[in-house]
Amino acid sequence: MALDYQVFYLLGSGLLVQERNLDVRANNLANVNTSGFKKDYLVALSWFVPSGVKKNTTNPEEPSNNYVYPIVERVYTIFEQGNLVSTGNPTDLAIQGNGFFAVRDQAGNILFTRKGMFRLNEEGYLTTEEGYLVLDENNNPIQLLGSDVRITKDGYIYADGRAVGRLGIWDLQNPEKVGRDYFSGEPFPAQGYEIYQGFYEASNVNAVKEIVQIIKSVRAHEFYTKLVQAADEVQGKLNNVL
Repeated sequence: MALDYQVFYLLGSGLLVQERNLDVRANNLANVNTSGFKKDYLVALSWFVPSGVKKNTTNPEEPSNNYVYPIVERVYTIFEQGNLVSTGNPTDLAIQGNGFFAVRDQAGNILFTRKGMFRLNEEGYLTTEEGYLVLDENNNPIQLLGSDVRITKDGYIYADGRAVGRLGIWDLQNPEKVGRDYFSGEPFPAQGYEIYQGFYEASNVNAVKEIVQIIKSVRAHEFYTKLVQAADEVQGKLNNVL
């Protein structure tokens, strides 16, 4: 009876791929106005039973009874540059080119982000909106005691003309998203970047393109659903005949 179920596993796999793609695209669209957000992209592939060898079983849950079906390979992040938006706020910073800001969360973990909408806490430390400490090139918190804050394009920091340090700007090997705004990975010093003070980097999501992809995925999901219904009707007629 395995062949009776095979078409449902094939079509069901297609439905799951489209549902996952909808989740990814909807999340991109929801963050179209989130500064520093990097969009995600789903990669699907066809899963083949090795050598097409079928095991001696009729269990429909046995993958070897379903010779090929679509699966999600992975979801990866696209790091292309977002537009720089001027704010005039001296603690808003944007990276043009490669690299991430380093921050330390309340648990002491070092994370990385492109979202440079920073602020000063009560002690004068540069922090994220969540209160994470922004770090210099030696992974120390940055304290800005002064009314005139200036940050050069290569990341050097001055407060009232006094040198404070240099921003830690890092590239990452094997970057992985941590929540919406942060990444983990193996850091190494970034090259070929410029820091723009009084700017933030916008999301790299194109709303129109995401809407188009969502519509395509919805239509594909509807198509798979109709095929499942048709297959179920055919199977019901066969069962009545047999």
